[in-house]
Amino acid sequence: MGFLNWFKKGKKEEVNVVKLKEESIDAGAIAAGNPSAAAEAMAKMVAQKNAPTKVLMVQDGDYSEKVTEYALKMAHRLDCEIVALDVTDAPLQFSGERKERETNRFYEMAKKNAESFSLRADAMGIPTGHFMKIGEQEEVIAELSKEDAGIRYVLTKPDQESIEASQGRVEVPVFDLNCSRL
Repeated sequence: MGFLNWFKKGKKEEVNVVKLKEESIDAGAIAAGNPSAAAEAMAKMVAQKNAPTKVLMVQDGDYSEKVTEYALKMAHRLDCEIVALDVTDAPLQFSGERKERETNRFYEMAKKNAESFSLRADAMGIPTGHFMKIGEQEEVIAELSKEDAGIRYVLTKPDQESIEASQGRVEVPVFDLNCSRL
């Protein structure tokens, strides 16, 4: 528990941390005589084991200081890269000119905040990458983590209901799941 306490030291954490599941071989595919599926799963496992560990920091264009600080400390401590992902589905509720205006506003804000974050990370010697997407957060995270085998941890802002339910104090959940992403 000392590892978690280092990150929480004297702060009200408003960050969700999830360790992505590792690939595993589907015994059903092997039993069903589908060696290509098993071989594909084995290739994904090897890629995941050989890839450098990365932290996926998910923001909505407006960077939370708590998520940013947590990601920087975690990446520094684990000596890994941070992939900053700005994702929102807000412009999807509009159409026409309003949708375009909201999309541009999101991209401008995300780019500005990502540049500031990148400067902070560079000062600490932490490599970073950055993506901006319009879409459902869970779908975009799943897509990105499938494309990049090195992504092991995902940090996001908690939803407002979690914060209200815990009276403003949200514990940082850390999941270490040793089962398949498949």
